[in-house]
Amino acid sequence: MEDKDKLPEKVDGRKSNGGHSTKGRAGRPPKVTEKKLRAISQNAIKKQWGSEEKFWLDIAKNAKSGSFPHLQKLLEYNYGKPKEYKEVDVKQTVNIPLVNFLDDDTIDITPEQPKIDE
Repeated sequence: MEDKDKLPEKVDGRKSNGGHSTKGRAGRPPKVTEKKLRAISQNAIKKQWGSEEKFWLDIAKNAKSGSFPHLQKLLEYNYGKPKEYKEVDVKQTVNIPLVNFLDDDTIDITPEQPKIDE
C-alpha cells in the first residue's frame, strides 16, 4: 500500500472531524488551578508587602488618596459586587370590549325554522 492510499489521521480523534477539540478548554477552570493561582498570589503579596493586612492597608491608603480602582477593589472585596439590575417595562394597553350581561336589551340569535307550505 502506498502513502497516497492512506487516509489522513484525524487531528482530535473525533469521527469525521478534522477540527480541533474543545474538550478541556471550555468552562470554568478546575479547582486545582484556582487554588494554585491563589497560593501564587498570596505568596507574591507576602513577599511584596510582608502580610495580607499590609497589602490591604496600602490599597486603602491609595483609595483614600483618590484612586477609584483601588476604592472599587476595596469595596468589592469588603461588601461584594453590586447586583446588576435591568429595567423592564411591562406596561401594555389592551383594548378589551366590555360586555354587560345585566341589560334586558339582549338579541335573540336562535335561528328560526323555515315554514313549509303543504
